[in-house]
Amino acid sequence: MSDNQGDNDPNILHGSELERIIDMPLGDLLILVLKAHEENILLVDAFTKEELTARQLLAKSIEVAKWLRAHNVTVGDSVSVNSENRIEFALASVATLLAGATFAPLNPDYTPAELKHVMSLSKPKVVFCSESTIGKLVSVKQNHPYLRNLVQFGPNRPSLPEIVALDDIIQGVEKVDESYHPPELDTKETVATILCSSGTTGLPKGVMCTHDNMGAFMDMGRSQLLELAYVEDPSDATVGLNPFFHSFGFMVMFLNLIRGKKLVVLRKFNIKLFLDAIVDYKIRRLMVPPPVLIVLLKHPLVRKYDLSGLLEIRSGAAALSKDMERELKERFKVKTVSQSYGMTETTLGVLMNVHGDKLGSVGTIVAGMMVKVINDKGVPLGPYEEGEVCFKGPLIMKGYVGDPKATAETIDKDGWLHTGDVAYYDDEKFFFIVDRLKELIKYKGFQVAPAEVEGLLLTHPSIRDAAVVGLPDEDAGELPLAFVVKREGKEVSEEEVKKFVADTLSHQKQLRGGVIFLKEIPRNPTGKILRRVLREQAKKLVTVKSKL
Repeated sequence: MSDNQGDNDPNILHGSELERIIDMPLGDLLILVLKAHEENILLVDAFTKEELTARQLLAKSIEVAKWLRAHNVTVGDSVSVNSENRIEFALASVATLLAGATFAPLNPDYTPAELKHVMSLSKPKVVFCSESTIGKLVSVKQNHPYLRNLVQFGPNRPSLPEIVALDDIIQGVEKVDESYHPPELDTKETVATILCSSGTTGLPKGVMCTHDNMGAFMDMGRSQLLELAYVEDPSDATVGLNPFFHSFGFMVMFLNLIRGKKLVVLRKFNIKLFLDAIVDYKIRRLMVPPPVLIVLLKHPLVRKYDLSGLLEIRSGAAALSKDMERELKERFKVKTVSQSYGMTETTLGVLMNVHGDKLGSVGTIVAGMMVKVINDKGVPLGPYEEGEVCFKGPLIMKGYVGDPKATAETIDKDGWLHTGDVAYYDDEKFFFIVDRLKELIKYKGFQVAPAEVEGLLLTHPSIRDAAVVGLPDEDAGELPLAFVVKREGKEVSEEEVKKFVADTLSHQKQLRGGVIFLKEIPRNPTGKILRRVLREQAKKLVTVKSKL
């Protein structure tokens, strides 16, 4: 299976053999499956009740793909979407893949400064926007010479003549253009998506996943999630709540199109709309991050709804405690509550607890992949020994776009991806995530890189030094908390520091954990922040506050 002799170590665990069936570009695959599912309603807007069948999606997407190619967008070029979840988001992603281009979505909450960084990675020629984000893109367009066109979603006319309305491109299109063929491409080399991740440290990085990575994930899903992939009932529906620009949300949306099943799209989280969607569309399975499950357990409105139709609850993007799994199972009387483990860098889940067999476990290694837990000398460890978890196989990304240094720091010379997460496995090869080596803060499933927030804080005229850590929080997972050292003779309040961050960075990076003023930031002799010491201080604060 491997050209590396070391992969035969008994402490390297191998998934079952992966039967590869999908060996075509995603554009060709989409044409095939959307034609097969043509009458199935694939997308529903939970708010407007607008629906789109597979045939309508294909017809409109081909028209947009033709428009992209007429504007010189092809293999090797990128297209972005900067929008909240909506039906057109799915349409733009399908059209991009039909044109052979790379789909590189952007977080709609990114500020102009953050957009400048991430757009310089993927260099999109076209950006599709909603009315709420178009103004931001217009303001940064002149700084991005590669950006040729802005396309606006929605029925309202764009305010500027240079902005194209999506409705004008797809006006009156009902029939599928049978003569359209996506361009030929090398599935192993051509990048299908560039989704943003913070990697293990620093600013967001663009993760390049190839057509083959995505195909391998679909083949794995077909073999391991058989009952999930092939449900005969065409009304079988899922809620599209996770942000589509995030790997979890994007893959749930994309895989649902491939399955030919209904996705009920929620533009943002609204508890009533969410519960109505579960009942109205007879949702049987939820695939959502832990913060949504906390709301389900705690919000008083939930008790007024009959959610007995739910059969399974699957979680990802952040850790779910054993107690919470148990509570969900008892409260909603569902057959399966489970969580998986994956990264943007591994296409999606690489450890899966398919049947929810063990509480608190993220499951076993998926088909076609290898996993090992290593000590600080790189030696693979046996059961119940804690170390860094690493993966190898067809789901590992091609690399970080434009960042060979970060790629080499994450994927070693033997092809192993080092996650920065601490884990162990039991004697049945079920994995448990213990902690993170890496410094990322996980707020409601979003990654927050402390270095980015710290870098900003250090630009404040009254701040001499700063460190940011995650404050444990039952509802959000972690809240960004800043430790700040004031400059001599300068004054700055907690509220001023919070506002300073809020004015520049997006909502998940806000200092919701608060600001603590110190005389000195604890560091090791080489100047590295001792985050472990600060985290302990933060935990003590939580304990003190809960007792008050």
